[in-house]
Amino acid sequence: MKKIKNLFFMALAATALSLTGCLHIIEEVTFRKSGAGAYKMTVDMSEAKGMLEMFKGMNPGGENADSTGTVPAIPENPMGQLGQQMSDVTNSIKNIQGISNVIEINDTIAFKFGYSFDFGDVAALNRALKILNKEKYDSKVDEVYKFSDKSFERLGVGDLGAEMKKSMGDAGGASEDPMMGMEMMGSLFKSMSYDQVYHFPDRVIKKNSNKIGEISEDKHTLTVKIKPFDEDQQKEKVSVATVLKLK
Repeated sequence: MKKIKNLFFMALAATALSLTGCLHIIEEVTFRKSGAGAYKMTVDMSEAKGMLEMFKGMNPGGENADSTGTVPAIPENPMGQLGQQMSDVTNSIKNIQGISNVIEINDTIAFKFGYSFDFGDVAALNRALKILNKEKYDSKVDEVYKFSDKSFERLGVGDLGAEMKKSMGDAGGASEDPMMGMEMMGSLFKSMSYDQVYHFPDRVIKKNSNKIGEISEDKHTLTVKIKPFDEDQQKEKVSVATVLKLK
């Protein structure tokens, strides 16, 4: 039987929708001169914590909202399914050659979820991401990163922001008018961000191809901040694709 596409993202979308759209995804990668490094993906929903507590006070026990829809219906444990999906992710990559120190991030107090791991080289990193993209997001991606002594490339594949946007559209697709559904998603998730942060502690960034990429003052870090539902960024057709020249 074919796996349900974007199971993890649908769980995340449903959780985010119940918390009115406060969501930030941070994908952070560190590359050492040797090619080894560390990868970390965090889903930060901390902005929704106060809102959830307020809704629980209005609607104790996670009971359904009344017929007027005045009180949002909040599940008793809105983070449970998301936490389980993260646990499944970490189990998928623990035995991959070149991958070590796999850690699940499941902070139900700070509302932060995700995973991190170390990789021996860029090939090991790509192997891990290939499995994650296939098993969890049903996406066929063979290579995400290229790295050599003086160059780095993040290919325009495996875009978590794009996957989230699609899944949120599916999760909010109850409207008979597809355009109306997307407008609602755009309104709810206007502040959503998908950040890619690349650290090169042993290298200096000389040139960056991504037009919205920002190089740190010490020239060791590049940050690309994408807002999938931002109209201005959509018009500019921003991308995760990035090519760096390193020194």
